Amino acid sequence: MTSREKSHAPVGDRGAVYSPAKDTLLLIDAVQEYAGERVLEIGVGSGAVIVELAARFGSAVGVDVDPAAVKMAKDRVASRGGVDFVCGDSARSFREGVFDLVVFNPPYLPSSGVEDKAVDGGRGGVEVSEAWFQDASRCLQRDGRIVFLVSSLSDAEDMLRYVKGLGFETRLLKQVRFFFEELSAVEARRCLSVASI
Repeated sequence: MTSREKSHAPVGDRGAVYSPAKDTLLLIDAVQEYAGERVLEIGVGSGAVIVELAARFGSAVGVDVDPAAVKMAKDRVASRGGVDFVCGDSARSFREGVFDLVVFNPPYLPSSGVEDKAVDGGRGGVEVSEAWFQDASRCLQRDGRIVFLVSSLSDAEDMLRYVKGLGFETRLLKQVRFFFEELSAVEARRCLSVASI
């Protein structure tokens, strides 16, 4: 079994909507402590995470580049309401400073090319994560938080350096180990100097 099959495997054929797996459950567990006005999930997939968040936020938005994922997520939350969906790439379509919390479980498997947008994260496995983080930081309120997953299969240290380079501090929320991989849920928040408060 390849690492692609063991972790972050989409439902059905290549390109199908990503099915909730251990990484999804880790992210759901990690965001239980958060509540507020507005939350965004980038890469909403099947909608499993946004459903949990919608119960504790006044407004919840899920975005995904895959129209099939948006449809599946809409179907999942149809009976609950209170969630809006956007078919788009990352958080580029949102204005600055809108969300209290942005969450994402990015494609994180290292790949020389993108064969499957649900799992291929770029050469180091963090290129998609870095792009999503940059977009998330732009639409985040000044005192907001970003919660994301990193995998030991990717260059997780490079991702954390990137986040810190954008002026954020990080803390480990949850971690789970498998025989082939370690997954970590990380919170990032802006480093606010005393002079800027």
